[in-house]
Amino acid sequence: KRNASSTNSGAMESGHSPLFCLHVTGSKEMKSEFMVAFNEICEARGLSKEVVIEALKTALVSAYRRNTNISNNQDVIVEIDERTGEPTIYSEKEVVEWVLEPRTEVLLKSAQAAGYPDTELGETVMMDSTPENFGRIAAQTAKQVILQRVREAEREKLYEDFSAREGEIVNGTVQSVSGQNITIGLGRTEAILPK
Repeated sequence: KRNASSTNSGAMESGHSPLFCLHVTGSKEMKSEFMVAFNEICEARGLSKEVVIEALKTALVSAYRRNTNISNNQDVIVEIDERTGEPTIYSEKEVVEWVLEPRTEVLLKSAQAAGYPDTELGETVMMDSTPENFGRIAAQTAKQVILQRVREAEREKLYEDFSAREGEIVNGTVQSVSGQNITIGLGRTEAILPK
């Protein structure tokens, strides 16, 4: 649920709007509010939704691998429901008669019930492996990925703004002089000028 909380009051007092404050519960309504907040952030910050979703999927795969301690050789993919924002993790599992390692193996009956009716023993299938507590992990990961992507986009924008002005004289304020460098404030960024 998007709302200003005490953790964001400093950002609001300083004149900057908070990136977002999100409280996640198990309801579908909250998850759809997550997607509303996600879309608003992407639009407000000028980020491509597709780029952020792909970055989020990559981060969720990494979080899943870290939490379950599975090998990098095992295929893992994430699908994100565009309506609710709910992630689903699919991991590659070998079809077996008896499961000895649940992270990498699945019973023949379970694989057939999950949509692989023609599968045989020894084959590999992609099975829904979403952990029960993954919603909390997904929300934390989403926040980190979005914040990282916002920083990257702002850095790219600054670079584009200043690279287009190469060769021009710009005004700045001397911030500090240290050793062989002078730090110049240029508004939204700083420049280092050698002495």
